[in-house]
Amino acid sequence: MSSLGGASQSAEVTNAAMTDGLISAVLMGIPSTFGVWTGMRYPKFVKVTNWQSRTALAIMPPLFMFALASEQKVNHQMREMADEKNHSREVGKWATERQKIEQQHAIDVQKQRNIVAGVGDGESTLEQAVNDLPSSESPPANELAADRQLHALYRKSVEESGVRIVPGDSLSIHHLVANFWQENPFKILAGLGIPTVLYIFKEKNKTNMQLQSKLMHTRVYGQFAVLTMLLTLMGFKSYMDSWGKFVTETEAENRVAEMERMRRDLVERIAFDRKLDERRQQMLRSARKGANTSKKVKKLKEVKAS
Repeated sequence: MSSLGGASQSAEVTNAAMTDGLISAVLMGIPSTFGVWTGMRYPKFVKVTNWQSRTALAIMPPLFMFALASEQKVNHQMREMADEKNHSREVGKWATERQKIEQQHAIDVQKQRNIVAGVGDGESTLEQAVNDLPSSESPPANELAADRQLHALYRKSVEESGVRIVPGDSLSIHHLVANFWQENPFKILAGLGIPTVLYIFKEKNKTNMQLQSKLMHTRVYGQFAVLTMLLTLMGFKSYMDSWGKFVTETEAENRVAEMERMRRDLVERIAFDRKLDERRQQMLRSARKGANTSKKVKKLKEVKAS
């Protein structure tokens, strides 16, 4: 189970890094290709470069962005997975404590019922309280109901952790674009802003204006276009931050299963520690009893010798 989960998480991280790297490469490829295409219009650029260097100028920036974005995405995914595990562990501890409180409350209520009914003095044990319950609420049924309650609690915790759950086991294109938009708004701004500014300068270069005027108009129009893009991008990012990124139903259930597994591990570890402590106490009692026995034997020997 753990190996399958690890393989699934590894594949998920790899796919996310590949997708993020490809999108970043495409966004970087737009201005680099446009820049080389624009440079081909100038004889000086054509003279100082050849086809190999022009190809490198077009493809090397996207390849660099692919490697950089993929590495950053892997690091981000690993941190996100660590945060999810810590969240699952904390929720598991909280759910365990809540279940203990509810069980103790049920025992207290049963004690009060026994006192009112005159069954006993109210000091019944957990087994007596369970046996006094109706047959329709037998221990297996109680455990099943507790498991369902914990599952619903874990599910609610995942839903309130800043995500939006999409039915199915894969996200649509617009969901992937929205998630990428939320995490990388400045990459999109660079991929769209640089070609826009270059296009504005290209159009202004067709006029008979002086170079200083061309640069001034390009700066004014380009600044207006980039600021408009920035406001649009950050507005959508704020919307995504408020409502959460998209995750699939399968991923949400995997998170719930991870929380349940961590809770089981926690309960088993607590039970093991309790048994280990009981065994240690038993060994100490045996050691003390043996020491007392040896003292008594020694005293008897001294009495007989005297």
